[in-house]
Amino acid sequence: MVKVSLRLLSFLPLFLSGLAIAQETTWTDSLRAAIKTDTRSIMRTINKLESSADVLRGVISPMGEGDPIRWSQGMPGVSTGADGSSAMYIHGGNVGNNLYSLDGVPVYGYSHILGLTTTVPSAVIESISLSKGGFEGQYGNFTAAHLNILTRDPAIDRVHAEGTVNNFLAGASAEAPLGHGMSVIASARISPIGLEYRAFRYLLPTRLATFQNLLTGVGDIYGKFHWAIDDRSSLSASTLLSLDQYSFTTVEGSRDALGWNNEIAILQYRRNFDQTEMDAQVYVNRYESMQQQEMNYHGVDNTLSLNSSMFEAALSSNFSSRRNSAWKLNYGFMARYARFAMGPTGTHAGKGVMLLSFNVQATRDIPEKLHMQAAIRGNYFWNMADGMMNLRPDVSLSFKWNLTKSLALEGSADYVHQYYHTLEGLPLGWSTDVIVPSGNTAPPEFALQGNLGLSLTLGRHSASLGGYYKRMGNLVYYKYAQTLFTDAFIGWEYSVDIGFGNSYGGEFLYEYQSRNLYVRTAYTLSKTDREGFATVCDGGRFHARFDRRHILNILGRWKGFSLAITLQSGHWENGAPLVYDIRIPDIETEAEYYDGVNNFHMPTVFRLDVGYECKFRIKRTEHTVNLGVCNLTNHFNPFMLYYDAQAEGWKMLALLPIMPNFSWRVAF
Repeated sequence: MVKVSLRLLSFLPLFLSGLAIAQETTWTDSLRAAIKTDTRSIMRTINKLESSADVLRGVISPMGEGDPIRWSQGMPGVSTGADGSSAMYIHGGNVGNNLYSLDGVPVYGYSHILGLTTTVPSAVIESISLSKGGFEGQYGNFTAAHLNILTRDPAIDRVHAEGTVNNFLAGASAEAPLGHGMSVIASARISPIGLEYRAFRYLLPTRLATFQNLLTGVGDIYGKFHWAIDDRSSLSASTLLSLDQYSFTTVEGSRDALGWNNEIAILQYRRNFDQTEMDAQVYVNRYESMQQQEMNYHGVDNTLSLNSSMFEAALSSNFSSRRNSAWKLNYGFMARYARFAMGPTGTHAGKGVMLLSFNVQATRDIPEKLHMQAAIRGNYFWNMADGMMNLRPDVSLSFKWNLTKSLALEGSADYVHQYYHTLEGLPLGWSTDVIVPSGNTAPPEFALQGNLGLSLTLGRHSASLGGYYKRMGNLVYYKYAQTLFTDAFIGWEYSVDIGFGNSYGGEFLYEYQSRNLYVRTAYTLSKTDREGFATVCDGGRFHARFDRRHILNILGRWKGFSLAITLQSGHWENGAPLVYDIRIPDIETEAEYYDGVNNFHMPTVFRLDVGYECKFRIKRTEHTVNLGVCNLTNHFNPFMLYYDAQAEGWKMLALLPIMPNFSWRVAF
């Protein structure tokens, strides 16, 4: 409960005027060019969706404009977890089973401003894609889905700059040529939420009486240097630095703090050899998380903390060859070394691991008839601390068969493994932000899944209907997450429970698009469970965290106006039926949070969002303004239970009252 309560307390100052998100996404599938609008350039299959940065910005969100996470959360098969967070539970997987990558490099600290947005600014994004099956061979070490963000190369023929401001961020970016084929792009953003908090607390002191002295440090920096050496080769170097830090004092006298940071540096070389293209890359990646609480407990000053960190360095090279229009061959390798550390201080020696991967992928195309792809990836994993060595394959297959000009049959199958675990804790499915490697007591996670469906396109109408089944194994649950602030985390591998999971369901998508009107209805019917955890429900089967039976998203866009409706079934609260100690200054009590399997069903989530996007030009500047209201009906969307030790009772918490949003982007 310490972890959960600490996180919830840290959330409240941020949501001063409420929080809401709009699950809005738009895409097209085989639409004639004459009826495509300027901003609708998304391509899709049942397993993969792709979009440009322009479409992301039109998504209604508390930031005033969308981002990759908000875009992804509107897709079929995606459960958003707590309404308003950046979590994604896809086809039954946990949050840590997804891969978030920037130009192919994992981003472990992708959440920004406590889940309001992502750390990658839209000004540098070229395109994004979300894959839920039929995975590409060059990407691995995940079992649920891959959100792939690709950045653009800076222009070599012009100078360009733009500034942005919205509810929670202010930033600027610029790009310029340097001559001789070289160019550079840079972006920086900073959040003024600390100033906003103080202003809001001055105007409405009673609303924020629980929190005092809020201090924040939130921002990100992105930079990229690109050199077009000649017509066949290029070299680029890029970096992403992100920081989130929050601390505040409660009326009980405790000082709480949490934060995380991610630093990434990438060097990439590309070369075109007639019929073969090479992409070589080296990167270093450092991620840290921190949680701390200072309190006077029974007259004694205590400082409780949990720190974790990981460092990763990798070298990869991938080749793509096309001998003719029908066949394409991709192959390559990746070698990475990683070191992990966790505990109250984080100063003990890290644990090193090696992960070597080799992949081959073949693609067969028969124009307007058939597309097939098969990939195999060999993984060799070595944990140097406990001597565990593991050799396992990943296999992915996918196809799209055009039965007629309007009707296509699509499907995929995957058998994949994951070697890094994000420890899930109390309640089962909540992340502790601690990433650990596989070992003798925590074997690699695996998933076996299949997808099959039909897609139909008739003029301006398109629809798809499909189903999936997924079996997950070696899921890791940290048994003592309710006592985070102890030395137990140093020996985490002796405190984990291993189990399995199942997920199956159906996904439906209907779209209509004309020149000025776009309508989309996405519906997911699914069921996800867990079983085999010896310390949870005696190994019996129970609902997975954020298992939502029904997820419905309806979107309408007419010219610049948008309306989005989100309806999600409430999830079940469940976990280990134990008595937990509740410790607050001057109070020590006990509470039986779980009195059985699926002991409480959370209410249904409902949200209505509206927005308007306006673009205009003043002399040499282009302006884009987004205005909107999230959760227009002010619907109470509770997402979890927590124990109030002073009131000695359980309460529901919701952080999503009505909230206006605004963003302004000006380009020079």
